[in-house]
Amino acid sequence: MLVRVATVLVIVVFVTLPFGFYRAYTRKLSLRWFLAIHVPVVFVFLTRYEAHLSYVFIPFTCLAFASAQIVGSRIGRWWMGRRLVAPVAVKDLEPHTG
Repeated sequence: MLVRVATVLVIVVFVTLPFGFYRAYTRKLSLRWFLAIHVPVVFVFLTRYEAHLSYVFIPFTCLAFASAQIVGSRIGRWWMGRRLVAPVAVKDLEPHTG
């Protein structure tokens, strides 16, 4: 039973993480933002249903879902910030001799 619960939680995190990453690229409260949050809910429900877990485990799957959304979004924002920084040229690092 514990292995089944752990497997479901890992699947929920790995399914939801890319959607959280994608959510970082969307405008807040847009249709894409809404879909990035709600599309993985179907997969989370089906995973819990196919594993024959009772309703007692819904809070755990919701916690895994929310944490994966948050972590994925933070990774996405970090990735965007990393890509927006212009690379430093070697010429810029040389001392200026006037």
